[in-house]
Amino acid sequence: AGAVSAVHDISDGGIAVALAEMAMSGGIGAEVSAIENLIPEGWWFGEDQARYIVSVSDPEAAERIMGDEVLGCRHYRQIGTTGGQALKLGNANIPLTDLSAAHEGFFPKLMA
Repeated sequence: AGAVSAVHDISDGGIAVALAEMAMSGGIGAEVSAIENLIPEGWWFGEDQARYIVSVSDPEAAERIMGDEVLGCRHYRQIGTTGGQALKLGNANIPLTDLSAAHEGFFPKLMA
């Protein structure tokens, strides 16, 4: 129905890496906060299996899709919002231009 705009697993680097990859790929920033009762390192970098970041355009449609009516997911929550030109993860605020430059420049620097 067009409600889901992107999906990414978190099994290779955790939420922080998945969000960075999604932001660079789509050219759209995001703002996400950690869950208060979890260890920050586990929240941002835990490589849990069978967990996904799902970006939706309509929260009501997402509720219907994720809930019992379609997928039957019982454990989901909104963790943030998309938009802007920066990736805001907790206290970190990384412009997408800086993120892309670091990503694209890593391998050439390594090989030099």
